Amino acid sequence: MSPELDPRDLERLLRSLPVTPAPAGLWDRIDAALHTAEAPAPRVLRRRVSPWLTAAAAVVALLLGGVGGLLVSYRAPARWSVQALSGAPVLGGVALRGEGKLAAGLPLVTDARSRALLEVGKIGRAELGPNSQVEMVRGGFVQHRLSLERGRLEVAISAPPRLFFVRTPAALATDLGCAYTLDVDSAGSSRLHVTAGWVELGGNGPSAMVPAGLVAEVAVGGRPGTPYPEGFPAEARAALHRLDDGSGGSADLAVVLGALHRPTDFIVLRQQSAITLLSLLQRVPDELRKPIYRRLAALSAPPAGVTREGILALNRPMLERWLRTLSPMWSDEAQFWWARLSRRLWEWAIQ
Repeated sequence: MSPELDPRDLERLLRSLPVTPAPAGLWDRIDAALHTAEAPAPRVLRRRVSPWLTAAAAVVALLLGGVGGLLVSYRAPARWSVQALSGAPVLGGVALRGEGKLAAGLPLVTDARSRALLEVGKIGRAELGPNSQVEMVRGGFVQHRLSLERGRLEVAISAPPRLFFVRTPAALATDLGCAYTLDVDSAGSSRLHVTAGWVELGGNGPSAMVPAGLVAEVAVGGRPGTPYPEGFPAEARAALHRLDDGSGGSADLAVVLGALHRPTDFIVLRQQSAITLLSLLQRVPDELRKPIYRRLAALSAPPAGVTREGILALNRPMLERWLRTLSPMWSDEAQFWWARLSRRLWEWAIQ
């Protein structure tokens, strides 16, 4: 351990060190720096964000993200794949053997011995039957549009509503997520048979909503007829057509009621008959509505809030409420507000 240094020796040591003068202006600069006040940082005012506003922004972001994802998922390519199932269909004037591509304005034609399978973008398939002709109208961003000039088209679609449309000389079939068969005869009249989901069939006048298990017909320039169950007898169909065009009477109504399923039949068949009657009730004159109501109530009891007087007066909310008990997916106006809103947003997004 080194000995302690005597204070006097330390003083003598310090005095012996050389003295060097400070640079000129050093102390002035130090003094100026010490007396210069630093400007305070600006104060940031923060407003508290309402939890409701945050939740609303999250919902909007979720909706936009969902719509954006759907648009990407169901984006329609400009050319759709076509495969010959039998024979030699003609695509754009050239015999198709194997596979080909269908583009806008390009007709696909089959003869008595040929059939073709069409990939409808990314959302489903459509089989073209013998002696048929179809043409792509549009295969753009999300719209899928075909024109069926004659013959048969069997469609199976798995997608949100109003993505796939088929135009015939008499009608426009709008897919609402379903499977169906569409036939066009030599006169251009159309017959729609829905096997799953439901289809909106438009013509000259109000559209007809056709659910699974029912058939609807429309002639060129005519209004879509009342949907009726598959297997309806020819005599009953003729009577139903007369009631639809306003020329039928009580005798025709008796034929239609006799052909429809009875209250003792299977529940699905009763529901189909009830949908036919509920649609027909809105097309006939006042004096024919009472017997229709009696059969309708026997097939499916009116729900709470639905009265005989209201139905006979064609009260729209009551008609929709009863319709919802028969086929919830068929009724648009009877759906919950959020279901209608989401559907409207989707339809707006694809326009």
